[in-house]
Amino acid sequence: MNTEPLSPRSPPSDAWDAAQTGHALFRTRLGVCGIAWGAHAVVALRLPEPSLEATQMRVLEHARQRREGLWRQAQAPGDLSDQALQAVAGVQWLLAGRQETSEPEGSARWPDAPAPVLGDLRSLLTLNRWSAHSGLPLLDDVVLDWHGVPDFSRAVYQLALAIEPGQTRSYGELADDLGGKGMARAVGQALGANPFAPVVPCHRILAAHGARGGFSANGGTRTKLQMLEWEGAALGDGISLGLFD
Repeated sequence: MNTEPLSPRSPPSDAWDAAQTGHALFRTRLGVCGIAWGAHAVVALRLPEPSLEATQMRVLEHARQRREGLWRQAQAPGDLSDQALQAVAGVQWLLAGRQETSEPEGSARWPDAPAPVLGDLRSLLTLNRWSAHSGLPLLDDVVLDWHGVPDFSRAVYQLALAIEPGQTRSYGELADDLGGKGMARAVGQALGANPFAPVVPCHRILAAHGARGGFSANGGTRTKLQMLEWEGAALGDGISLGLFD
């Protein structure tokens, strides 16, 4: 099991091809998520919105803000790029949660979704970086496209990528790493605009003293705490969240 930290990987700077872009909707335990990609990297990810149409719209909105592309919708797993396939399978594993909090195969808890929403691709995951703490994938070896991401936001996301499943940090701690607690609000704003959730795990960043803090995904802080519960996270007093048994 390889758990040594990686520096976030980036695609070649001159490798963009608008014709080699796509997007997909895919099932998870949390609901239907969205992904958009280029030839060499993932451009955007989106947690479930209230409807499939809203999830599709939001992931394409994130992608189109930063890259030009045709963004054809995948109809089958074979339509995904290599990095998109690994991201989808990894997110499905992550959102299935720890073994003791999920069904043996996880899929029994997933809502039904019509085609072309992609089903369970977890058997196709070949990335081998897993958290020794939670037994869940780290996902820091998914190649992300940083084009158009502000430098400060990228620095925040790189710190977030280092937080393992089941662990948390605070906005203030990240701000300290970036220059001082006075930057905590800017850290929160960057996380609210995160185009790579949950590969960049903004749900693992809390307010001071274990308070929930905000969360921009559908369902707000309830979704945030649900994801942390599935990862086996604890609040500041060390007691499991225990909210979604």
